[in-house]
Amino acid sequence: MRNAIVATCVLIPLTVMPVLVLAQVTVRGKVVDETGVGVAGARVELRIVERSVAVSVVSGNTGTFAVELKWAGFYEARAEHPGFFLLSGKQVDLRDGANELTLVLNHLREFTDRVDVTYSPPAIDLDQTPDRKQLNNMEMLEVPYPASQDIRNALPLIPGVLQDAGGNLHFNGGASDQANITLDGFTVTDPVTGVFDARLNIETVQTVDLESGRYSADRGRGSSGSLDLKTAMGDDRWRFGATNFIPGFSTERGFMIDKWSPRTKVSGPIAKGRAWFHNGFDAYYDVNTVHELPPGEDRSRSITSSDLTRVQVNLTPANILTGSFLINYIHRDRYGLSFLEPVETTVNRRQNLYMSAIKDQIYFGRGALVEIGFADTRTTAQETPQGPATFEILPDGKRGNYFAGYHRDTYRQQWTGSAYLPGFQLRGTHQLRFGFDVQRSNFDQTTSRHDYRVWRNDMTLARYVSFSGNQYRSKSNFEAALYVSDRWSPVVGLLVEAGLRSDWDQITRQPLISPRVAVAWAPRWFRETKIAAGYGIFNDALNLNTITLHQDQDSYSTFYDRAGRPASGPVATSFLVDEHELKVPHYRTLSLSAERKLPFDFYGRASYIRRVGVEGFTFENVTGAGGGPPVQGFSYLLRNQKNDRYDAVEITVRRTFKGQFEWLASYVRSSTRTDAVVEYSLENPIFAPQGPGPYSWDAPNRFLSWGWAPVSKSILPGPLRFLVGETTVAYLAEYHTGFPFSVVNEEGRMVGQPNDSRLPAYFAINLHCERKFRFLHYLWAWRFGVNNITNSGNPNVVNNNIDSPNFLTYGRGQRRAFNVRLRFLGKK
Repeated sequence: MRNAIVATCVLIPLTVMPVLVLAQVTVRGKVVDETGVGVAGARVELRIVERSVAVSVVSGNTGTFAVELKWAGFYEARAEHPGFFLLSGKQVDLRDGANELTLVLNHLREFTDRVDVTYSPPAIDLDQTPDRKQLNNMEMLEVPYPASQDIRNALPLIPGVLQDAGGNLHFNGGASDQANITLDGFTVTDPVTGVFDARLNIETVQTVDLESGRYSADRGRGSSGSLDLKTAMGDDRWRFGATNFIPGFSTERGFMIDKWSPRTKVSGPIAKGRAWFHNGFDAYYDVNTVHELPPGEDRSRSITSSDLTRVQVNLTPANILTGSFLINYIHRDRYGLSFLEPVETTVNRRQNLYMSAIKDQIYFGRGALVEIGFADTRTTAQETPQGPATFEILPDGKRGNYFAGYHRDTYRQQWTGSAYLPGFQLRGTHQLRFGFDVQRSNFDQTTSRHDYRVWRNDMTLARYVSFSGNQYRSKSNFEAALYVSDRWSPVVGLLVEAGLRSDWDQITRQPLISPRVAVAWAPRWFRETKIAAGYGIFNDALNLNTITLHQDQDSYSTFYDRAGRPASGPVATSFLVDEHELKVPHYRTLSLSAERKLPFDFYGRASYIRRVGVEGFTFENVTGAGGGPPVQGFSYLLRNQKNDRYDAVEITVRRTFKGQFEWLASYVRSSTRTDAVVEYSLENPIFAPQGPGPYSWDAPNRFLSWGWAPVSKSILPGPLRFLVGETTVAYLAEYHTGFPFSVVNEEGRMVGQPNDSRLPAYFAINLHCERKFRFLHYLWAWRFGVNNITNSGNPNVVNNNIDSPNFLTYGRGQRRAFNVRLRFLGKK
């Protein structure tokens, strides 16, 4: 009887609970998204239900992970990655021996099926060496930045990204053409200017990943940062969405439709579980009113549109094929209209872009992966003046028809390939990656110019300029790159990534070797902390527009005295380029950062970056005339003589609360300087010697803060709380030092040092409220807000002619404006 009782006490628990055995349990798993694509860098936690014990691991570059456990039994699996919904509470039964586990993460989107989902928090990524910052689609949709239909206007939400007075983007103090910008892994910048001017439906963009300072060897052709736009893909559920399908009206100076930015998206399965598609279309109609100009001559109009279609087919679970096709159409009338440039001086701009791409991913065992891709991009652009009338530059503005127009055709073909080898052990864990990137680009441009005049303050003629010579430019280039990198983890908490990149191009014909190394350390005795550092050499992509200026026309300037008699001239201005003497500009970049989880679930980050550029392109005046009276003419020779330096300290604090809402604040103290500020050109001649100074986008102090939060129902009495409903309030606050500009006199000669004056400081606060509601069994979201709520002037144009009676008259930027947005989110 006694033995029976003992046996019963032992056997009953064994029948009602899993057996916990001290054993060797091996788990090999993979983290994938809704369509089976591996999610790299996802943090996986396995917690045994019967014990307060958890084991964490990070998925590799193919989404795979492996972990050894002490006990068999029931575990709760948790997986998280920024840009995805949090996966938690998944029950898995892990047996003794080998186990296979697949975890599926869902991308962030307007979620209407469940209300208990939460976002993955912005946790410290202890397994990554790059200095990486990310914007997800929810942040881009919730934060109320101006002109939110354009993805380029969302990028300044990232600390370290600045938009200058002309709307151009600058990453970590670099020029607009110094960033490596890709769309789903393929280069998307203009092959001639190097500038990112493609359009995308912002609701099609899933995440924006910016790597600064210590990005790996696979990232090239850009020294200021590497930005990848990752777009959405459909899944097994049909999804529809529409935004701003009702146009906006204005009664200012007459009733009219002034802004309309409709966006649509549709996605779903082609074959469930195997093939999917996603399509995003957007258009933007805008009427811009310049209040300083008289009625009838105060408005410019533009319409732009884009359409992106993506298709994914899983040929097998381990072989994934994706394809995409992007179309852009841009039509801008009276482009450049301002209080200094009336209608007759503007141009009409047209631009079309067609980009097609295909990529094949093949997964192998033990984390091995091979990717092969091809993309073809073609663009057509032209600018046409309003007429042939002589252009005139006056002390207080301009008149006549702009003197230059062009038509340009470009194309780029890109082949990419990379391979992750299986990980292996050698004094730690290693993961090797090899790859190549080959690009072939070309452009043809025809430019037509007519004469223009420059007048003094007393309306006497100061200078008459004409043009002569070839109107046709053309250039082809072939670029090839090979790279190898090794991720080495010698001990737990320490990661070293070393890489080597070799570039070659058809123009300079010089092999370039770019070593890079980065280290990330997460001290075990200082939990939730990461310290990282890196150093590398980064090359810029060749700007085909700059290196073909010698193919362009020459200008001839005749200078007049106040009596109207020719004083000198015609004085020729020409550009010279010797391609055999050119080198590719490059930067040496050092970056340091520290990340730490702070009390109350705040995350803090402090970083320092120094970029030192050498052998940059600049045109040197080889005639010796300097800034004095020209005698024979100016000849500008392109040389590698520019040196740049960028230093920045950044402090950022952010928090995710209630699993769905975010808050961020950052301060950046920076300096962007060069020893060759003056940019010589035929369209904007400046008679001045080259000199040092800040770049025109230098902003030493910048404060940025944004976030959104729910409106508490407790602010109203119980019977009235239905008025609040599901309402959120969002804000954006930004301050930065005014941008520099140079001062010239009535003859076009620079006065003082380059860029030694500044625009007034920029300051703006945007405040918006959004209410979600259900109507006809569908979910909708209605937003109302105010941009520039303080109505700050924020000038972006200035009269910089010191001889003008309107010297230092500023043209203000966006005035206080009301914003309304209506979104159709889908069926509940």
